Amino acid sequence: MKNNFTKIKNIRVLDFGSTDYLDSQAIYHAVAHSFEESSPETLLLLSPLQTYVCIGYFQELEKEVDIEFCKKNGIPILRREVGGGAVLLDNDQLFFQFIFNKNKITKDVYKIYQQFLTPPVNTYRRLGLDVYHRPINDLQLEGRKIGGTGAVEIGLSTVIVGSFMFDFNYELMAKILKVSSEKFRDKIYQNIRDYVTNIKKEFLKLKKVPPSRDRVKEIFLEEVNNYFNAELEFKEKLQAHEINKLIGIRKKLTDKKWLLKKGKFLDRKIKITSDVSICEGSYKSKGGLVRIALSKQNDRILDIDISGDFTMIPSDSLDLIQKEIKSLKLDYHLIQSQIEKVYKRHNIQSPGLLPSDFATALKNIMEKF
Repeated sequence: MKNNFTKIKNIRVLDFGSTDYLDSQAIYHAVAHSFEESSPETLLLLSPLQTYVCIGYFQELEKEVDIEFCKKNGIPILRREVGGGAVLLDNDQLFFQFIFNKNKITKDVYKIYQQFLTPPVNTYRRLGLDVYHRPINDLQLEGRKIGGTGAVEIGLSTVIVGSFMFDFNYELMAKILKVSSEKFRDKIYQNIRDYVTNIKKEFLKLKKVPPSRDRVKEIFLEEVNNYFNAELEFKEKLQAHEINKLIGIRKKLTDKKWLLKKGKFLDRKIKITSDVSICEGSYKSKGGLVRIALSKQNDRILDIDISGDFTMIPSDSLDLIQKEIKSLKLDYHLIQSQIEKVYKRHNIQSPGLLPSDFATALKNIMEKF
């Protein structure tokens, strides 16, 4: 697919090779947060030196990750500003991170994925793997996932992140997740083995030698150049204001409050009386799992916290929704109507996730009261 990005003349490319795990997330956050109207469209390439766990912006750490296992095994945990689920990241993955001026590209998140995943798809195909983009944001090969991606608006920029997986530690991925039982963990492991693949695994099937990281990088950059029809400008380091921003971002991403962030009422005790109840539930939508913790007095919402492994743009969408429905009567149609108004008013995009999904999740909880 060829697109006419007439507003994009140059793309700055920064190849950091293998870098500290913290900087593998912090650098693109710093570039995005310091982005100005005159900033260059940027592509970052890098791999983390250490193995670590990264959770999505809307997730709650304690519900998604086995924190004790990670502590015992020296596996750091970070939270990113991009949505999605908990992932295991390591040096066997080559990250690509696009940071573009949001006013120079489409606002439609479906088209964003379609466009920015074209270069990696074409890279895989040139390597002999018939990879395709499966909406919303998966890269797949014969029904198996070979790469997850994410997107978010930060300030004046749109960020699109993804990776080439050269190998993958399936067993460790299953171990870092919080599960209800070991039997369920075994099921997760088997599903990951069956439905997630990687470059090494696929080339072994073909009885071929897997391509080197440098070769994949070379082809990918050619495909980026071809698709965007823009000159690639290779740079050695970040600009001074980006480096200054990076210092603050490192502190933010390692701050315990940021990592453990969750809804307000879950951070304090709530007295339960005859007319006050608290309940938690979840609902699986096409766009991801929606978790809701709710306190109510009689038939009205007192407080609400929504989390999950979905993607929403802008990143404060959940705050806007929660603020709008707080104090509402627990009525399915009223709640859905109010959430639809928030979506329209703030131009919220949540691939695969509809206002009705939030209302359905609430309805499921209401039935427990």
